[in-house]
Amino acid sequence: MPNLLRTSIVYRSSALVLGIALFVGSIFAAFTFFSETNSEQDHVKIRMTSLLSTVENTVSIACYLSDANLAKEVGQGLLKNDELASVKIFSANTVLADLQKKHFSPQVKKLTPLMRAKLQIQRQVYSPFNPQEEVCQIEVIPDIEFIRHQVNQKALFTSCLLMLQTLIMAGTLVLIVMNLITRPIKNISDRLHHLAPDANASLPLPPGNERDEIGQLVRDVNTLFSKLFHILEDERDLRIRHQIGERKFRAIFDNSETGIFLLNSRGEVLSSNPAYARLFALPNTPDAATMQASLISRLSDYALRLQTMIEHAAHEDVVSSEDFAIEVGQPPQQKWINLVLSRVENDILQGLVNDITERKMREESANQLAMTDHLTGIGNRLGFEKAIARIQFEMHATLIKQFYILMIDLDGFKQVNDQHGHEIGDQVLIRFTQILTKLVRRSDFIARTGGDEFVVLLKNIEDVEKVKSIANKIIFEAGQTITFNGNVQIRIGASIGIRNVDMADFDLAKVLHQADEAMYEAKKSGKNQFCFYKEY
Repeated sequence: MPNLLRTSIVYRSSALVLGIALFVGSIFAAFTFFSETNSEQDHVKIRMTSLLSTVENTVSIACYLSDANLAKEVGQGLLKNDELASVKIFSANTVLADLQKKHFSPQVKKLTPLMRAKLQIQRQVYSPFNPQEEVCQIEVIPDIEFIRHQVNQKALFTSCLLMLQTLIMAGTLVLIVMNLITRPIKNISDRLHHLAPDANASLPLPPGNERDEIGQLVRDVNTLFSKLFHILEDERDLRIRHQIGERKFRAIFDNSETGIFLLNSRGEVLSSNPAYARLFALPNTPDAATMQASLISRLSDYALRLQTMIEHAAHEDVVSSEDFAIEVGQPPQQKWINLVLSRVENDILQGLVNDITERKMREESANQLAMTDHLTGIGNRLGFEKAIARIQFEMHATLIKQFYILMIDLDGFKQVNDQHGHEIGDQVLIRFTQILTKLVRRSDFIARTGGDEFVVLLKNIEDVEKVKSIANKIIFEAGQTITFNGNVQIRIGASIGIRNVDMADFDLAKVLHQADEAMYEAKKSGKNQFCFYKEY
């Protein structure tokens, strides 16, 4: 039977209709039962109230006279009513009458919710001569068993009639549904079950249902089968073309020299082609953890730039492109790559990565020539401007907080040049460049911006005493005697102007002018010393 309920719409619909009918009938029967019970209890209460009203005057006289016999007679008269089980007439000081039927028990006072505990009635009785004076009270308790019996009989009879009516209607409805709906549908289902979707077959119209909804259903199913057959034919052709196109795409994807990959907003690589693995020198068959960590680990020195690219591509729906210098392989070799990111969907990005090492080397070679002082090998004015622009970008990105500009002019260099010639002068400039290179960090920048003018950029130094120490060392080393060709002794000096820059939106021309002023102030103060811009 449970299997039939799961597999047969006839049995399931019949069981469902009968079940719903029984459920609804039970609810209404229960509602009717409780309604009849409450109604009968209300009638009992009204009748008891009416009885009390009938004997109220007699009770008033008995209480006023404190006549226990009269009160007892009244109680006995009330107990002749089948619906009463106990009568009590009492005042504050005495009980005039307390009568119960033989089967009465004090436990009957604990009425069930069905019989409504409030059925018992207690009424104040007033003096026959003074309506404001209370002389006693009368309390009556119903005969619970008698009332329950009467109520149950009436309510049960009504509920049974209602359930019988519900079952008859449900059975009739089941027969109608089975013959007009479920049985024809079952026949259609059985025929439909044996039809093959690719056979271009159709269902016959069931007899008697040619013009109703079931007949329309069969016609619609036949139409759908016809369309499905043609769709399957088209899909088969599309699948073949798709497989051919997919093989072509896979060949391009696998054999491309451009690394192609997908990554999420956290920078984790989701999938990639072989070129991607080759560019980053990954194993031929990297595991999932290696693939996910590879992009972030290879670009760990540029984590902020990479995260900025990802955010722009993901949230602003723009194509982001950056060049990165990485080290790959064992032993590590530097390689330049161009990374392009664009959003595909939600937090998924598509990436393209190309090896641009040769192009970068050509560009860097050209840039290096353009930005390098040919005599000393350090930066020239163009290189200095590039370095300042890079520092300004890093300050905007909060990579560095401040930097110092040291504007240096060699004291006595003109006399050396005039007296010993340009060859010795060039050697002095080269020697001073070596001093600067030795005293500053690799992350700092040195440039020769004029004949004997140099600029040093000190980044991320918060302790001004370190800046002073570097300036003092430069002055000390520059002032040492230099011997050329075994007998030519040269001695020069250095005056340094220092300007601290701690704002990203600085005016380059202005801060250079201020550093220059500080340098000339050092010269005016006796040369061979340094001076901060804010100190004078």
